[in-house]
Amino acid sequence: MKSLYSFLIAVAFAGTAVSQVNITQLGHLDYQALRNSDLANIWGYVDEEGNEYALVGVNGNGAPNSGGLSVVDVSDPANPVEVFFASGPASIWREIKVWGDHAYVTTEANAGLQIVDLSPLPQSHDLPVTLFQGNGWTTAHSLFIDENGRLYLHGANRGNGGVIMYDLTQDPEAPVEVGTVDVLYCHDSYARGDTLYAAHIYNGLLSITNVSNPAAPLLLGSVTTPSAFTHNVWLDDSGQYAFTTDEVGNAYVGAYDISDLSDIKEVDRLQSDAGHNVIPHNTYWLDHFLVTSYYTYGVVIYDATRPWNLVETGHYDTSPFNSGGFHGAWGVYAFLPSGNLLISDIENGLFILSPTYVHAAWLEGLVTDLGTGLPINQASVTLGTPDATDGTGFDGKYALGTVNGGTYTVTASAPGYPDRTYTGVQLVNGEPTILDIQLGLGAGVAANSMAAEVSLSVSPNPVNGLFTIGNMGGAGVLRVLDLQGRTVLGPVNVERALPLDARGLPAGSYMVLMVREDGALRTARFVKQ
Repeated sequence: MKSLYSFLIAVAFAGTAVSQVNITQLGHLDYQALRNSDLANIWGYVDEEGNEYALVGVNGNGAPNSGGLSVVDVSDPANPVEVFFASGPASIWREIKVWGDHAYVTTEANAGLQIVDLSPLPQSHDLPVTLFQGNGWTTAHSLFIDENGRLYLHGANRGNGGVIMYDLTQDPEAPVEVGTVDVLYCHDSYARGDTLYAAHIYNGLLSITNVSNPAAPLLLGSVTTPSAFTHNVWLDDSGQYAFTTDEVGNAYVGAYDISDLSDIKEVDRLQSDAGHNVIPHNTYWLDHFLVTSYYTYGVVIYDATRPWNLVETGHYDTSPFNSGGFHGAWGVYAFLPSGNLLISDIENGLFILSPTYVHAAWLEGLVTDLGTGLPINQASVTLGTPDATDGTGFDGKYALGTVNGGTYTVTASAPGYPDRTYTGVQLVNGEPTILDIQLGLGAGVAANSMAAEVSLSVSPNPVNGLFTIGNMGGAGVLRVLDLQGRTVLGPVNVERALPLDARGLPAGSYMVLMVREDGALRTARFVKQ
């Protein structure tokens, strides 16, 4: 698991104060000047003519009805204009989501659910507002609305503050309660189809529940998030991976394989601006990228094409604060047709940004013991700088990357082993480079270059009987090891490609190991059927 600050920031911009990487500012609206107010969360809307709007949660300045929903036309990003304001009580918290042509706003002030009809836009800026009071609650922390028009209300002052579900399809201005999931307090959620993914902040859990029958929800599974203060959750398009944030300093964005709900696996975690106590707040999936708002660090883009190897590839800092705390970027909206990002910075207002989504250049592989071929736990692999480092688990796998393809130095180390360094490792944007590393006495004899560890060829692979070993590059000693590190064929002195006989080997995976006369090491893996 990584503790990896963006490689670009750590290396290409080392020693400089970098505020933007692959993101530029298009426009800004100062809410201190406009409404003398801080901001909360943000969402977006597009009218029937394609005009784009920011839906901004305004905290208020303490005066009666100074808080509310600000509707801002951002079609001309350089000149954002507030076209409507739906007033409400002052409150630090305001959350907005949209269903069809209606915006739904929650707050922890005693205001129920504010519903704003956006359909008159753009011809009219006189937007109807409805106040909905639910059964037995007057405040709610946040909400989510799925593709089927079901609204999920979180953290209401009823019961345990779990999830209250409403149907919006009958009348979008008169939600109908259809069920609850109220075992634990819920801070936020994501829902798709018949499944609810809930963030239980005080329990540090992501729970997954079948809500096909909202009157009888069924818990399917749960997992603890990296810093055990689960703030929000979002799903990738495939439905196989979920992503979370924990709302504490030096926390991570976590990635999980949820294909087996009885065995949810954390596959990666990524920490931006490590050691500076910054707090991830909200993360959203968009076409293989995660767009995340960080307090005091701004908005961050992670390439999540390979969810087990998250890499920071974009960043824009909207705030002068830089040492943690609840300041700066509260929310980000990443789903406008223009591709522009909308950021609500608590103190500094609305930002309209233009992102460039850049795929990472990944480095991945397996660290094994030279003598036994077994995976090495707690090995460390560093790409060019100590900040770009990943450690192995019991499976010996590592995964890290950079936003800039190029030629790098890679160093591997593990307790009880001499370090091993590779120079000339070529990384390419949008492609994984696989570098399997073997540590042990003799591993460092080879020249310190990637060419020192070139894969042998095995043909055919999988193997049934006779198979050929090639790409030796010179004379040396060759042997075949099983996964317990035992030599099952060889050692054989070789000078050129030669056939071996696997008919006596049990089915399974094997490693071919060759130490050439010049000390260079070459390996390959094959499967015996």
